[in-house]
Amino acid sequence: MSIFQEIAFKAELDRHLDPECEYQARIICEEDSTTRDRVVQELRNMIYERGECHPPRMDDAFLLRFLRARLFIPARAHRLMVRYCTFREQNPHLWRDVYWYGLTRLDNIFEGVLFDRPDVGRLIICRMGKWDPNEYPVEDLIRGCLLLLEVGIMQPKLQVLGGTVIVDCEGIGMKHARQLTPSVALQAINVMGFTFPIYQRGVHIVNCSRLFEKLFYVFKRLAPSDEMWQRVHFHGYDYNSLHRYIDPECLPKRYGGYRETVTVKEWLTKIKKYKNKEFDEDLRTLGYAVDE
Repeated sequence: MSIFQEIAFKAELDRHLDPECEYQARIICEEDSTTRDRVVQELRNMIYERGECHPPRMDDAFLLRFLRARLFIPARAHRLMVRYCTFREQNPHLWRDVYWYGLTRLDNIFEGVLFDRPDVGRLIICRMGKWDPNEYPVEDLIRGCLLLLEVGIMQPKLQVLGGTVIVDCEGIGMKHARQLTPSVALQAINVMGFTFPIYQRGVHIVNCSRLFEKLFYVFKRLAPSDEMWQRVHFHGYDYNSLHRYIDPECLPKRYGGYRETVTVKEWLTKIKKYKNKEFDEDLRTLGYAVDE
């Protein structure tokens, strides 16, 4: 591993908003440093006054995640917070007492590219065909996705830039399809943008046959909004189609790009190496099991 990759891994726990990110926050999130504190307090007051949700945290850093995901509009950030808290209350099994580092067992399923660009954000890849339903329950996929997001948005940079998802269907068969029930599909939809405080730039489905594309469309009726579904793009086996949305500079070589991927095991192992007490406390507050 190169020294540049090691520096990139250390930066995964950076909680500072550098000047470049401050500029991007102003452009992408409409965040104004001169009014930031006032808007955060406005959101906090709204949560207390309306009493529609009980967030696990109420500090500025946590509330900023929701404001950045909703163009710094308190009312929209509040609606997102309510959905986030409701989802947590309805699905406690997805994180309560889940040992975060234990999700390295999903190593061959989730990957990422540590090359974050304003038009793409963080690229996360889910290789569904690598999942063995006989080895891990489908809920583990949702748990893995949630953990990637929760740890990722500890970085202000990723709160600002957001993310893009590639779902690679190569190798998917009927044994996988049988596990994708409407309730699981709804959980996945919620995690990928409707209830989670992240700017979801797009979901791109590749190596998908017409049969499974039709299956995805069956789940369309579960999508909470048409706007959300408009960010889902099917490319079949045509990587040129994918390149119209994602510059090859940001893509792994597998998809006609130039980047190396980082597996979830590599990523979480480095996170564990460089983490601190603040990281442990953040995950503990969310309900995850952490190292004692």
